[in-house]
This record gives sequence, structure tokens and C-alpha cells, in this order.
Amino acid sequence: MRRHSMLGIVAMATFAGCGAPQTSTTPFVPQNAPVAQNSSLARSWMLPEAKSKDLLYVANVYTITVYSYPEGKLVGTLKDFYKPYGECVDKSGDVYVTDSSFGKIYEYVHGGTKPIHTLNDPSYVPYGCAVDPTTGDLAVANYSDDSAREGNVMIYHKAKGFPKSYIGYGFYYYYYLGYDPKGNLYVDGLFGSYGDGFEFGELRKGGSQINPILLPQTIRAPGGIQWDGQYLALGDNAGAAIYQFSFSASKATLEGTTPLTGAGNVGQFGIAGSSVVTPNQFFSSSGVLVFPYPGGGAATKTITHGVFYPFSAVVSPASGR
Repeated sequence: MRRHSMLGIVAMATFAGCGAPQTSTTPFVPQNAPVAQNSSLARSWMLPEAKSKDLLYVANVYTITVYSYPEGKLVGTLKDFYKPYGECVDKSGDVYVTDSSFGKIYEYVHGGTKPIHTLNDPSYVPYGCAVDPTTGDLAVANYSDDSAREGNVMIYHKAKGFPKSYIGYGFYYYYYLGYDPKGNLYVDGLFGSYGDGFEFGELRKGGSQINPILLPQTIRAPGGIQWDGQYLALGDNAGAAIYQFSFSASKATLEGTTPLTGAGNVGQFGIAGSSVVTPNQFFSSSGVLVFPYPGGGAATKTITHGVFYPFSAVVSPASGR
């Protein structure tokens, strides 16, 4: 009998320009949005003060907008992207950005305006990413843009070179991932070429495949994943909530719930101390919301300056270096 975690059926929608069916987990992009073009006029910038501050990086359709955190002041803009679905931060504070259209992963030093490294994704559409705190390896979830093939997870040793591919039984589309302090990697996505339902699994440190884990909580659509210092935090991209889980012998226990009142798509979020920052795409609204964590409830701050259909939001600490 096939084992999977079908905990919620995701509504299907067709995304303009893609041959494969897309789910509601895919952030909305305006259908008339042109592909970004490289231009000498489209220069990245950063205020000198940015390097000494904690920074919030928000991935939009064309740009990464950077804000002082927790103040929310716009201090920089990184340009020349098109649909950068994922972001993640390593222990040095470097920020990685996955560009799904260009098939690249860019690494930026904290407060920097130019990538210090660029990685190629061999054959897929890079989505979420995460950095192993024990090794510095970079994991990238690859969403297949072809319904005839499955996606995968690529891991770049020490965030360099050519990656090694991993797949999970039951997975077809891979969205977000996150490491725990021991170097175990957790992944969410969908099973079936038509995105038939939610899937969750674990690639144990040193393992060769992603093993499915049944969660004791209905997740309607794959959302961001991040270790919060005590538990693994998993977002419901269609449920306006983040759930905290612990794991023992591949058995998951629900430890808590963070309701995000007024949130739309809960993509890759950023937990920083007693707050969590999440992108918000809800009907005509487009912004970034800050909530108490893990308490949740109503947002304490909304950032809209420079934000245009945000995909992800992560916090890079100045103290990382």
C-alpha cells in the first residue's frame, strides 16, 4: 500500500506561461508582467548603514528589497531577478536567492549589492532553499515545470560546485525545506503530477533518500520551513498559520500553532527572536507582515514600500559575521 500524507486537497489553477499544472501554493505573478531585462539603469543599491544592521530581505517579482530590521526602513534594492521564489540565510548572514526563471542561485554577503557566488541549477526550477548549519551545504527544492517528470532536491556541498540529487517516495513537486540543528533536512511538496495533495518528508543526515512523515495536522498547501530554536516551524500556504513540530523516530508531534490573522499566502517566512515575518499576497494586497512568534494573532507591522507580490522574507543578522 502506498504511504503518503494526503492531509488536504489543494485547489488547482493554471499559471500562464507554464505547461505543468500549478497549485495555489505558487505565488501569484501578474500575467502581463514582462520578463526582467538586464540594464545599466537597473542598478542594485544599499545604504552604507545597512551592513551594521539586522536586515530583512524580501523577494519580489523582479527585485529583492532590503529593510532594516525590526524598523522596516528600506535600505537597499537588489535587481535583475525574475520570480525569485526562495531565500535562505547561512550562519554567517549570507543570503541565498533562488531565481526560478533564470535557473540560478545567487549568494549575497550581508548588506552587499553584488552576488559573491552564482550556482547553476542543472535542469529544474529552483524554489525554496536552506543551509545545513553543521556543514554549510546548500539544499534547493526543485519544482518541475514539466508534468512528465518529477522534481527533486539538490544539495550543493558547502554551497559550491555541482549538486547531488535526492528524491522522496510519493513526492512529485518540491517546494520548501529547512534543516534542524543536527543537519536533518525536512521537505514539503505535493504528490502526483497534478498536485494531488500535501507531502512531507525527511532526509536524515547522511541519508540517501527523503522518507515520508505523516503529520498530525492538516496542511492545505506547502509553506515555508524553518527551525525556530526549539521546534521545526512549518507554514500552511493556504491556511494562514505556522505549526511547530517535534520528531522522534520519524514520528511527528504537534507542539504548537501560530495563527496569522489576515495573512494570505504563507510562503517562506523568517523567524527572528519573538517575531516572524511573512510575505502576504491576498487578493489585491501586497506586502510583508510581522507577527508575534510563537503567539501569533494580529500583525504588529506591515511593510509595503517597494514590495510587489512578495514570494519570501528572511532575516539576516548583522552579528552573523
